[in-house]
Amino acid sequence: MLKRYFLSNVIVMVLLNLLVKPVWIFLIDRNVQLTVGHQEYGLYSALLSLTVIFNILLDFGITNFNNRNLSNDNSQIHLSLPNMIAAKAFFSLIYFCIIFLVAFLFDYSGKALYILLLLGGIQFLNSFLQFLRSNVSANHDFKIDSVLSVLDKLVMIVVCGFLLLYPDTKNSFLIEWYLYTQLFAYLLAILVSVVVIIRRYARIDFQHFSWSEMRSFCLKSLPFAFLILLMGIYMRCDSLLLERMKGPVINSHYAEAYRILDALNMIGFLFAGILLPMFTRLIARNVSIHEIVKTSANIVISVALCILAHSLVYRREVMFFLDRNAAPDLPDIYLFVIACFPPFCMMYIYSTLLTANGNIRLLIKISLLACILSIGLNLLLIPHLNAVGTAISALIVQSVVAGCCIYFSIRKFDLPVDFGWLGKFAFLFITILAVNFLLRFIHVSLLPSVLINMLLFLLLVYSIRLWDKETILAYLKQYKSGE
Repeated sequence: MLKRYFLSNVIVMVLLNLLVKPVWIFLIDRNVQLTVGHQEYGLYSALLSLTVIFNILLDFGITNFNNRNLSNDNSQIHLSLPNMIAAKAFFSLIYFCIIFLVAFLFDYSGKALYILLLLGGIQFLNSFLQFLRSNVSANHDFKIDSVLSVLDKLVMIVVCGFLLLYPDTKNSFLIEWYLYTQLFAYLLAILVSVVVIIRRYARIDFQHFSWSEMRSFCLKSLPFAFLILLMGIYMRCDSLLLERMKGPVINSHYAEAYRILDALNMIGFLFAGILLPMFTRLIARNVSIHEIVKTSANIVISVALCILAHSLVYRREVMFFLDRNAAPDLPDIYLFVIACFPPFCMMYIYSTLLTANGNIRLLIKISLLACILSIGLNLLLIPHLNAVGTAISALIVQSVVAGCCIYFSIRKFDLPVDFGWLGKFAFLFITILAVNFLLRFIHVSLLPSVLINMLLFLLLVYSIRLWDKETILAYLKQYKSGE
């Protein structure tokens, strides 16, 4: 039953995000970049990284703490909600002061500061939406949470799609319009989330507000806050450093190559959102987590290896499919960027497990190491290799983080090291890689190769039992019968 419940929510989450978020990233965000140009988009991308790095100052770890806390006991939601909202409002003021201070230190001025203000507003609304959603996922209403996770993007697709298609607006499209649309979409998603929370869980009554409670939440959230700050630095400093050292055009090329990884990581991030409360509850009840960890790995790592195998061979076709005027080094950038996806998937599973177990100090040490590596490698490689150096740095850092998380998860939870199981992943990757070399040799084009890879992937994961056919069919039967 536990595995079926898990698969139920994963299937709903993946289907919704596969329907909405790829459209947003490849049809909207991509076309915005091509419409406004690499100079404008490269500046936007760097400033976005700056706002994301310090995003934790909007939240101070409250969302993660809230998710973990309510997963253990959701009866106190009516008391904790107003205090956490007040705390987030206070930290938002600090956030805006910090990002503008850093922007001045990096010598940004004029239009860049206005874009930074809009991006800061977007991050503020996004952080508040994530907090509201944590109250939904902590109550294990994952299907509602999945709908809320795509609502903002759905609104953006409709509005931006019109602006990019309508001739009068397409020809004069500005990057600011893109930001205004995001602000509107997040406001609408927040309104819907508030209605869901009030109707299903608790009223937001500020009579329960208490300065001492707010201070207590903040102190308890401090380790989570420091962890997320470090994660923001090692994941996002590369774009900021690249733009300052080599200019917005080269940074835009890096963002172009990173776009597919961003799309894939959205799924991984949502996957981790389901795993965190589930792992937390299982650990609190002293129930074995081996089955869920293995099922998670079977699903996401197998998909990541298939995508990597195809991308290694067809990287040039992928990049020129997305941009006919792609820079000559873009396929090489994409090669190292997409190689980050399997380590990201491993991190999403095993770092979430360590978070659920309360091993925050350990994760802080891992993230601190990653920050040192990321900043050092980027400063060393960018002057010689430009955006390719940034991509190589990202691959090394993510691999180190994933390796550390797996090692300590095995030690702390006594997870079995099954070489036969690992061999299945190796067989899957090598087989799909070999088939793609063959497809390329006989001149199979990109889109047919994608379809062949999908069919081959399904055949392999079922035949070597990385995906459990019986479990999935049993779930589907139960789902169709309405049980």
